[in-house]
Amino acid sequence: MELQEAKTLVNSLAEGVDPLTGEVLPDDSPYNQPRIIRALYTLLMQGSEKTRAAKKTSAEKQQDNLAAGRPRNAGLPWADEARQELAARFNGGTPLDELEQHLERTRGAILAELVRQGLVEPPAADEPR
Repeated sequence: MELQEAKTLVNSLAEGVDPLTGEVLPDDSPYNQPRIIRALYTLLMQGSEKTRAAKKTSAEKQQDNLAAGRPRNAGLPWADEARQELAARFNGGTPLDELEQHLERTRGAILAELVRQGLVEPPAADEPR
């Protein structure tokens, strides 16, 4: 039996419905007892917590980015050293495309960080990006 099928059957019982016939269970059924209902829902909730995907490491996210054709650091948080390096290189006149390549970020991420640091003005709403 697949896990999802088992969850569906147990969920029906927790809702007071016979999972095989779809009929409402009688009031005197053990499945209509509050402690049993709570126990079923507790098991359903714990089962769903365990099946969540494990959080990926930064290295795994970087590998996913490369496999998808994105820059290595796309979507990852900025480290303080990378922020400082961006500011120093930008203030030193490094062009945006070189910053993108060196920091392995998208142009949007570079520009957003420069705006956050107050090094450039945000584009106006009617201005192309």
